[in-house]
Amino acid sequence: MATVSSRGEVKIPEKFLRALGIAAGTEVDFEQQGDVLVLRVVRPQKISRVEEGLKILNYTGSTVTLDEMEIAVRKGAEESL
Repeated sequence: MATVSSRGEVKIPEKFLRALGIAAGTEVDFEQQGDVLVLRVVRPQKISRVEEGLKILNYTGSTVTLDEMEIAVRKGAEESL
């Protein structure tokens, strides 16, 4: 059993932290179901769409449009002749 502090905090027992993989900074969500409070660990969603490729690679640099790429390729091809 746990007790709620004056700041609304509750210490989660160690066995549940380990079982759920909860560590400092882990995001959790709460849902009320009648008089029961459900805690869920928020798991990051895996990115799998091709359009999100840069996020998959954790790329944070600038991006260019397809038109800009085609212009650059054309310019490079012309300069190499």
